[in-house]
Amino acid sequence: MPVLTQATPAIRRWRLACPRLGWLALLLLALVLAALLLNLLLGAVTLTPLQVWQALNGEGDAVATDIIWNLRLPRVLVGLLVGVHFAIAGSLLQAVMRNPLADAGVLGINAGASLAAVLAFVMAERIWGDSGAYSGLALSLDWLPLLSCAGGILAAAAVYRLGWNRGVTPVRLVLSGIAVASVLNALATGVLAGWGSMNTETVLIWLAGSLFGRGWEHLWALLPWSLLALSLLPVLLSGANLLQLGDDVASSLGLRVELWRFALLLVAVLFAASAVGVVGPIGFIGLIVAQIARLSCGPDLRRQLVLGPLYGALLVMLSDLLGRLLMVPAEIPIGVITSLLGVPFFIYLLARKRA
Repeated sequence: MPVLTQATPAIRRWRLACPRLGWLALLLLALVLAALLLNLLLGAVTLTPLQVWQALNGEGDAVATDIIWNLRLPRVLVGLLVGVHFAIAGSLLQAVMRNPLADAGVLGINAGASLAAVLAFVMAERIWGDSGAYSGLALSLDWLPLLSCAGGILAAAAVYRLGWNRGVTPVRLVLSGIAVASVLNALATGVLAGWGSMNTETVLIWLAGSLFGRGWEHLWALLPWSLLALSLLPVLLSGANLLQLGDDVASSLGLRVELWRFALLLVAVLFAASAVGVVGPIGFIGLIVAQIARLSCGPDLRRQLVLGPLYGALLVMLSDLLGRLLMVPAEIPIGVITSLLGVPFFIYLLARKRA
């Protein structure tokens, strides 16, 4: 629609907000590549740059080649993609709700995706027996992102319905999301406690948000969802930018506010819930990254979606590296690291919002 491309004065100012966007994006890309290299070099077994180079070219010794190709490289690529997913979801949610505290975790999307995945684990054990909820769900690596997306969509629909009162407002959506997330997290905990399976520990690690054991199959399971969600973004960005100007302004420019808000929420759910299906509910990434991207380049969502995914990939890869190195040979789940970073950031945002 022509109205969606109409440049208001505010949007014109946004386009001038970050003249050095390209240089900043290149710097972030270089940092992402450096973090990727560090993840390949460091771990329970430290490799030299030469060993990594030879392994990548298929010329190294068998042990180094196995570590790189079967353990570290797929793991770091999954982490990179997951960071992109949570970053985009966070930016979309904060833009749609005009609320800097909006996040897939706060709005119940992660909780809905997690409950669906926990139920899938339980059903897998019922079908395949104690041989392993996760081994039975090798079938699920194709299905788990779908099931998590379904859970995330149902949770988002519940939040939307609870927040509806002749329309929805950002504040009502956030409050409804917190309530729904609390209920769904309690249900997931109850199901897990009542399960009493030998595989409970595996699922607990997954619920903490972890890249442990993630391989090529996880990457290929997540990639189609990345492509699907990314294909929907270009047609929605203009509407998302107008929503940031307020419902009244967006409506006066011809935007069907509720329809566009619902569509953007759906895309955010696809990004967040599919990532949860593969690595578990890693919290606060979207919250942190969306804020940093906004501070870097202003409120224009197009610019945020250039920088945000790079910030997200960098945060996830560095958090995973930190979790692997702090207690070698044991690992700290990445969700624990991001929560330790995210909670103080969340408190800071609350304090700034009150000020």
